Amino acid sequence: MSEGEVVEILVTQTSILLNGVGVFFTVISVYLAGLNYFLSEESTLTRIIAFVFLSIALALLTAVMVGAQAQHDGLIFRLLEIEAAGDLTAAGRAAIANYHAGIKLNNGSIITIDSAVVYFIWASIGVSYLSLIYLTFIYRWLPRTLPRGLSL
Repeated sequence: MSEGEVVEILVTQTSILLNGVGVFFTVISVYLAGLNYFLSEESTLTRIIAFVFLSIALALLTAVMVGAQAQHDGLIFRLLEIEAAGDLTAAGRAAIANYHAGIKLNNGSIITIDSAVVYFIWASIGVSYLSLIYLTFIYRWLPRTLPRGLSL
């Protein structure tokens, strides 16, 4: 695989990552709207069924993202192979620099930009999922009432 192909795939993967984040927040937003308007007044069994479907959707999205991360690492390693052969252009060097750039911690280790993005995504998934558990099964939603003069 040539350097040009690797860089092109890395750029495409960035688009896929952004689309995945968009899909994640869309699924969460739709679920919250449904919870607010419909599920809050449903039985526990109905809430469990809805939560299982949500969990399946988020699990599939997470699996795709884990696979994309593994592929991303493989592409960076390919660029490192090309660099070792001495054939790397500025675009490839920029991709590798992005992979290595990061924040230096007090203990001397570095959290790279790529790993920080991965940690942030995992933290977002965890916090969102725990919040949805709370909102689905514990939080007591107020009954929905229509403003005066409106009817269904």
